[in-house]
Amino acid sequence: MLKYWLTKWSSLLKTEGNFSFKVASITGFKPKNEQLYRLAFTHSSVSVETKGKKLNNERLEFLGDAVLGSVVSEYLYQKYPHKGEGFLTSMRSKIVSRQHLNKLALNLKLNELLEYNTTGSTTPKSINGDAFEALIGALFLDRGYRCCQRFVVHTILQNHVNLELLSKQVNSYKSLMLEWAAKNKQKLFFKMVSEKGQSHAKHFVIALWYNQEQVATGSGPSKKKAEEQAARDAYNILALNHGPV
Repeated sequence: MLKYWLTKWSSLLKTEGNFSFKVASITGFKPKNEQLYRLAFTHSSVSVETKGKKLNNERLEFLGDAVLGSVVSEYLYQKYPHKGEGFLTSMRSKIVSRQHLNKLALNLKLNELLEYNTTGSTTPKSINGDAFEALIGALFLDRGYRCCQRFVVHTILQNHVNLELLSKQVNSYKSLMLEWAAKNKQKLFFKMVSEKGQSHAKHFVIALWYNQEQVATGSGPSKKKAEEQAARDAYNILALNHGPV
């Protein structure tokens, strides 16, 4: 009998309060202010205008970004008591990177709650990661910091984040190469090879030089992307010829 009523109650919740039920199933906390969470899943493309103001999830995203950074920083500080600032900063950067947050958002199926309009354009690449941060912002305002901490640590970090794998992941080969060169007192610099195309469709080719020799080249629609590609190729070449970089 008890099982029957629990099943019926759960079914009723899903039917009458489907949105709140889904939010609770994701965060582990029943919303007190459902409108905060609805706002968290309202993309700027479908902003609601009230009293001359456009309401969307951008402000909640701003708040959630700060709260998430704080929770992740404390977690890493406690988990890695013997690691230095450089390692902790790098790990935090990898966890809160837009690419990683997009992945986490899809794992949590936040895209199923997201309201947006892609008429005449493609879906923004960061839309799901932005919603993830906005959700944390909403949870913070609705339930406070401790609930956010519990959600991020126990639901996200412990169940959806592979810290060992992330620790081996390289965020920026350019930064890695420059740090390695400075540490080993080696001369390393980037040099423009070519720049072609109109202002809206540029194509850059940049070479990486190491000890007066050109090691690798990279290309892309921006200098940053061309340098990153050149650095990645140089990293692989130098690691192969001179051991680990």
